[in-house]
Amino acid sequence: MLKNKTTNQNNCDLNYIIYSCNSQVKGEISNSFSLPRVSFCIPTLNNEKTIECCIRSIVNQNYPDFEIIIVDGYSTDQTVKIAKKYTNLIFYDSGFLGSARQTGVEKATGEILALFDSDIIIPHKNWLRNAVPYFNIEQKISTIWPVNIAPPNSNLVTQLYFNYWKLIMDYRLEKGHGYFGGGNSLITKKSIEAIGGINRSLHWGEDYDWAKKLKDIGYKVVYLQDPLYHDTMSSILIFTKKQFTGAKTFTHTGFQFMGLSTFDIFYEQIIIGFKGMFKGIFIERNFSWIIYPLFVIIRGLAYGYTYLMNLLK
Repeated sequence: MLKNKTTNQNNCDLNYIIYSCNSQVKGEISNSFSLPRVSFCIPTLNNEKTIECCIRSIVNQNYPDFEIIIVDGYSTDQTVKIAKKYTNLIFYDSGFLGSARQTGVEKATGEILALFDSDIIIPHKNWLRNAVPYFNIEQKISTIWPVNIAPPNSNLVTQLYFNYWKLIMDYRLEKGHGYFGGGNSLITKKSIEAIGGINRSLHWGEDYDWAKKLKDIGYKVVYLQDPLYHDTMSSILIFTKKQFTGAKTFTHTGFQFMGLSTFDIFYEQIIIGFKGMFKGIFIERNFSWIIYPLFVIIRGLAYGYTYLMNLLK
């Protein structure tokens, strides 16, 4: 486990990151007798394959007060029909992902927002009850940001995606690169309101935007080691499509809004990534890393092609 330390590289002060394993719960936002309402705000668009497992894992929580808000982008599959079995709080928003998330925020009545994707699975019934008290650590906590991992028995693509995610998040935390506390987190509603809500004009990277804004006004993040299952990147095709979506954002904005430079991204992909691959294959015997070179090639093609097309416009 990384030590909770501060570094000033790239102007990122890690005093605002608190590790859950190093912290004791205290304070007033929640107690065992009066836990605050949690509003699960979930944007959907043709997610019939994952939405039921997501909602079931919420319904099964040992927690006294929560609501489930679905903001659908006019799905053409069975997503809404499935969601209606569990909640009446279904709204529609055909805008960008940031717009759907903000609609969920505005409809929420909870003191705490669970800004989750539709492919998140909460792994055990006490997860929420255990996570909420971490808001008590300090008065200025905005976010409980859990580790994401691949679900049990997931395919190699999903496994590699989250092996790499954990490797890079730990590296960024150690070096002080980037912003933390984005999507698939618990966030106080008052902190989101303090930054003027979620930017409706953003599709990919809306979570980095709110994470930066929260940090800039002094809020802190608890890095929760009790993970969530994230059932995403289920095939190379889906991974490829998402890389092109991300590339459209970054070729316009650059990586600065993530708190990173182009060199940082390159170093992570080539140096840190391939070090992780060799360690994963030969030491940890985790063979999902075998397809890591394909990940790098796809990302390189997606960003290179998108950047070239923008130059030619």
